[in-house]
Amino acid sequence: MTRSSPILWLTLIIILLLPTAAGRFLLDLAGGFILILLILPFLVTGIGWLGWRFLQTKLIQCEVCGSSIINTSNQCPVCGANLSEQNKTKDSTSSFDNSIPASSATIDIIAKDAE
Repeated sequence: MTRSSPILWLTLIIILLLPTAAGRFLLDLAGGFILILLILPFLVTGIGWLGWRFLQTKLIQCEVCGSSIINTSNQCPVCGANLSEQNKTKDSTSSFDNSIPASSATIDIIAKDAE
């Protein structure tokens, strides 16, 4: 096994310690590499979170069996229920009056004295 020369290590240390253009370049390069390593986990986490949120918008839940399915067909692959009929009945039996905008809806409160 060959040993590396101490002259090589001394030359590298001198380049890094002396304020030369090569030393500054190597320190800037190392600093940028460390900065990328520190920021990379946050970027990957953010991209993964955005991907998960996008995937959640594509998922629907079967009302018969409760399984979550990507909305690509009209039939549940688990139980075989018709998903298009579930969506139609859900829209037609809505308990909210969507014709009134939320900004114009008011709540009247009457205060009574407690005796």
